[in-house]
Amino acid sequence: MKLFLWTLLGFAVTGLAFWAIVTVGPENPALVSLLVVVFTASPIGAFWMLYIAIRYEKHPLPIVLMAFVPFSFLWCYFERVRPGKLIRGSGPS
Repeated sequence: MKLFLWTLLGFAVTGLAFWAIVTVGPENPALVSLLVVVFTASPIGAFWMLYIAIRYEKHPLPIVLMAFVPFSFLWCYFERVRPGKLIRGSGPS
């Protein structure tokens, strides 16, 4: 259930950013800066999540597939990395 809510949140943020681009446009420089941050954070976070999944997960395929969901790196951080659910030391040395 938590994964579904995180996925829904990621699509909602992406939808709101898309809506802001389509309706408001690039007239407001503060909004443009915020949209740059929003649209930059998602791919950088996805690459980080791929690195974490490939390096530390025993079965990385489900998490690699989650990298294609916008802002799913937040789920990975708050639900897997921060509570210490990753197995450290299992990656290549």
